[in-house]
Amino acid sequence: MMVHEDLMGCFVKPNEATYVTVLSSCANLDGWGSLYWGKQIHGYVIRKEIELTAFLGTALIDLYGKMGYVRSAANVFKKMVVTEVCTWNAMISALSLNGKEREALDLFEKMKRERLQPNAVTFVAVLTACARGKLVNFGLELFRSMSNDFGVEPIMEHYGCVVDLLGRAGLFLEATELIKSMPFEPDASVLGALLGSCKIHGTAELGNKVGQKLLELQPQHCGRYVVLSSINAGTERWDRAAAVRQAMVHAGIRKIPAYSVIDVN
Repeated sequence: MMVHEDLMGCFVKPNEATYVTVLSSCANLDGWGSLYWGKQIHGYVIRKEIELTAFLGTALIDLYGKMGYVRSAANVFKKMVVTEVCTWNAMISALSLNGKEREALDLFEKMKRERLQPNAVTFVAVLTACARGKLVNFGLELFRSMSNDFGVEPIMEHYGCVVDLLGRAGLFLEATELIKSMPFEPDASVLGALLGSCKIHGTAELGNKVGQKLLELQPQHCGRYVVLSSINAGTERWDRAAAVRQAMVHAGIRKIPAYSVIDVN
């Protein structure tokens, strides 16, 4: 993935699509190395004075946002002359994923003032900000306005965001009723949002019910076992917690080591 300047002169010169593709790959891979290579590409773009197009800038914002470097994402956004809806989506998402929910919503309002039409991706980012900021009323109003005011029909991801919004606020009855009212069967992302909320609030009975459904859908997903075990341990249901761990061992699943990044920019 390294960009060698001497090789650039020998082989086919990369274009905008090349940079966007490689940066997108970095953004969607785990590990510190992904950020390192993404920054190397960004540095090459700067050194070669390559035009920061809407799509190249969006790819950089997406990379930095997913890696926790929200200030770097904001710097790219500010330097861009031409932006598209996808650019605003990436920046709103970067803010909402990094504890800056109010700023994400302010940017959404600015986006509307610029007369840019929000799309399905925009609402995923904004609803995520509402969920993380526990802005229940605003989030529900926004969800209802999607189809009425913007012509965007809710899909599974939007329902997952609203379930997360309600669950984080401890509104489990409302969350389960919303799932029942969905025009399609809930997938693992929707049920996973509800399970995560059960862990936050220590709701063991509902957590076990949802957790079992998730294990049926994703029997090899280590995270589901870990969360379900933690829910039971948190309510001192040690036998159930141990049973979940044992089931995980029998399935040959190992917990994936975690890592963290500190933004020093």
